[in-house]
Formats: sequence, structure tokens, C-alpha cells
Amino acid sequence: ARSHFGSSLPLPIGIAHHTPAVHQAEAAKMADNKAAEKEKKAEMKVMDEKDETFCGYCSFQMLDADGIASCVKGCNINSSVQIVSPPGADLVVFEAHFCATNPLFFMEIRNEEQFYLFGQWWMDGPKHSEANQICQLVPIKMQDCIKQSEQTPHAFAGEAHCQVLRNSTTRLASASFTTEDKKFKTKLAKVILTMPREAWMEYKSYRVRVWKAGKNWAGQDKDEDDEKKKDEENKDEEKKE
Repeated sequence: ARSHFGSSLPLPIGIAHHTPAVHQAEAAKMADNKAAEKEKKAEMKVMDEKDETFCGYCSFQMLDADGIASCVKGCNINSSVQIVSPPGADLVVFEAHFCATNPLFFMEIRNEEQFYLFGQWWMDGPKHSEANQICQLVPIKMQDCIKQSEQTPHAFAGEAHCQVLRNSTTRLASASFTTEDKKFKTKLAKVILTMPREAWMEYKSYRVRVWKAGKNWAGQDKDEDDEKKKDEENKDEEKKE
């Protein structure tokens, strides 16, 4: 600082000299912090720790001994899924209901040896895919379902496999089914899937990793496109010369 007489005066305490390089470094650091904060917020949205934006779906179908689905009435059904357990509970409970009085679209549990019950749970949209699947039911013989419901009226149980969990085959989720008898047919009326919260959070952490991987691939593709565009521009300049 200079006085009106032209002599140099010391800067007040606490005020330091800032060169352009320092300003650039500080601006870059602030930009990085903002980008990291933005990334963290986006990650938390994908994680959805409190399940505030959860939209779930499920479908069930009858398969034969070769795993082939039947295409006749009473062989498949689907529904939305709700989380009915309290927030933060140790067990996350998913529930789906089916209209047993529907004469066309229902799931019949048949007392025939060659048929199996199979099902899938997923989230994010009504269309199922490997990317949004939560778990799938380990196929159960329908005759075994009938035998269970004879011991516990209108109820039987199964297990569901979430493939993305570590040691997933030893951490199967439990599924309980409720049936109703309508016009001499045993129809599926309700399904409850129960998963330990630690498994549920692990599944959602996996979804975050998949999301990050997708962003990385997209960024890599963009970098390759930019390099390709730059090479083409350089070639054009060389031709002009």
C-alpha cells in the first residue's frame, strides 16, 4: 500500500498478498468442493436411506418342470409393493395384495405335481429388469404350497434370493403367502417379503455403486468423443496449412 506521499506502507495485519496463481488455486479448490458436495447429494438421493421415494413392484407366475411359463388364465399376476415396517426397523417388510375375486387376472395355486410358483420383486418402475430387481423367489412346488396351507390354513412360506448381497445364498429373505378359496380355486391374495435392514442397506449400496459405474462409463465415453473431435480439428487445420 502507498500513502499519498508515494511511500510504501505495511499492509494491515491479516491481509496477505494474493498472486493470480493463488487465486486460481483457491477457485479450483472451491469448484472441487462444490462438485464433491453435489456428487454427495446425488448419491444420497440414489441411496434413499429412509425409503422416502420407494416404488416397488412384484409379479408371480406358474412354471412347469422345465421352467416354462404357462399362458392361460390364472397363471400370472402382478402388483405394486409397499414398505409397511416402521422407519429404521431391524426388519424391512414389503407387502403386496392381489384381488382374489378378479375372474380373469389371478394366480391359482394348483394341486398338481408338475407346477411351480415363481416370483420377482423390483423397484423404480413398473417394468422389470436385472438392474432394478430386488430379489426373486426360489421356485416352490405348488403341491408343497398346498400341503403347507393344510397345516396353517390359507398360508404357506418360501424364500427369496437377493443375488447382489455378499454370501447371498446364506442370506435368503423370507416370503409368506396368504391365499383365498374362490369357486373351488385357491388364489394368491397377499405376499409379505421380510428382509433384515442390513441386507436392504447393502442392496441399496450396491445400487449406488452401479449408478457411479454408469457415470464413470459415461464420462469415459465423453472423454473419448472429445479426443476424437480434437483429432479431427487438428487434421482439418493441417489440411488448410
